[in-house]
Amino acid sequence: MSHSQNEKAPGACNTEGLGTNFYKSNFAIHQAHRKAISTQIAKLALQGHSVFELTDGGFLFCKYGYFQHAPDFEALQVFAHRLGVS
Repeated sequence: MSHSQNEKAPGACNTEGLGTNFYKSNFAIHQAHRKAISTQIAKLALQGHSVFELTDGGFLFCKYGYFQHAPDFEALQVFAHRLGVS
């Protein structure tokens, strides 16, 4: 009994090879990061802060006319933690 090169072994799964679909994994990471940003902005909004995403990847947030700049998401999280919003 001979098997052709294209046949899969009985019960074989995930036989697409060793390649990795980087697009799917990067997309999933990007989606998770976007969700974390959106969640943090929503939590700050519930406390009365306005948060604006800037084109350079930073954030501008304000309350009572006082503005503060966060150069990245990590800085925004630090500020939110200082306010007790987490």
